[in-house]
Amino acid sequence: MKMYQIFSFLSFLSITLLLNPIVFAAEGLKFADIEVIPWGEIKVQYDDNVFLDSADEKDDIIVTLSPGISLERPFKDNLLKFDYHAEINKFTDHSSQDATNHYVSGELEVNWQELTFNIYDDFSRVFERPSTEDTSRVKRDDNIAGITVMLQKHRLGIQLGYENLIRNYRSEPDYDAYDRKDSTYSLMVTHQTFPKTKLLCEYDFSQIRYEESTRSDSDYHQFLVGAMGELTPKINATIKAGYQFRDYERESEPDFDAGVLYADSIYTISSKDALKISFLRSANESTYGVNNFYKIENVSAVFDHFFSKKLLGFITGIYQINSYPRETTEGTETQKRKDRYASLGAGFRYYMKEWLTLTLQVEHIGRDSNFESFDYSQNLVTLSAKAVF
Repeated sequence: MKMYQIFSFLSFLSITLLLNPIVFAAEGLKFADIEVIPWGEIKVQYDDNVFLDSADEKDDIIVTLSPGISLERPFKDNLLKFDYHAEINKFTDHSSQDATNHYVSGELEVNWQELTFNIYDDFSRVFERPSTEDTSRVKRDDNIAGITVMLQKHRLGIQLGYENLIRNYRSEPDYDAYDRKDSTYSLMVTHQTFPKTKLLCEYDFSQIRYEESTRSDSDYHQFLVGAMGELTPKINATIKAGYQFRDYERESEPDFDAGVLYADSIYTISSKDALKISFLRSANESTYGVNNFYKIENVSAVFDHFFSKKLLGFITGIYQINSYPRETTEGTETQKRKDRYASLGAGFRYYMKEWLTLTLQVEHIGRDSNFESFDYSQNLVTLSAKAVF
């Protein structure tokens, strides 16, 4: 019955859009030199484990409406961008999970002779899970603001950066202890060693500060080397590897001193096929028990295939290991928690019109932990339609 409701709802939406083509246009609107791009998306999702419970699984149908608007204002060689969109989530059976999420972002790109400035700010007010570590949706505000300055002189490039993250939880008082501010300073030097490839060296320094004394503050130093650009005629990538020294102020807290890896690559197999692969090995701040962080090791991939100019098929996959440094007790077991998180999905995207895209996706997600109580599996079926006016 619920699957029938999903297909009926999307069919109604598609017919409505097709009967009103005059309302929609992919060109956007222009006021003086400002381009205004309104857009909207509707998504219907079946979730067979809404609360990610290991034993008592509850299913539901979630309808998400996402109205949005983007603005762009070019001037000379510079660009000012702004975006706002909301996600209005309605659960058929579990209204306690209903929420309206808000996302606002702005960016200013300034090109001045050999200098490039990039100033940005991203704000979100959401009710969702912070990471794969969590199973509960949590109200929180995140604000990420930063600036980068890039000087390019012949083959040599120097980039200075600063980024500030402010995370504020708005749910139960138990989460107040995790409110924090992260300040990260970076220096990257690049050299155009090959015609289309740059070699790089990077240094990052970050300060992580919690508002309450129940969590340990920390500093970390990170040293990276790598390459970016066209590694081969078919592979574009950014690869950075090195070492991070993350020291917590409390002597009782384990430190994270380990190798790290950040890599993103796109392999253009043919005009119809592309493979995107990402690798990550680092540390994340934790909200679990006495652990201040967990080591994250992640590999994710997306394979795209165009069956035709309008029909895209895709396969997605994620495998991630979260390892915790301190022992905890769950039930009668005491050990260091270790989770293996995996996701496998597939779908189709149909570009019906220049302004209208339909997507169908199925996905299986599972978490296998050495603490059985943290195990869960989840299956999702999602139908969506996005229109750019």
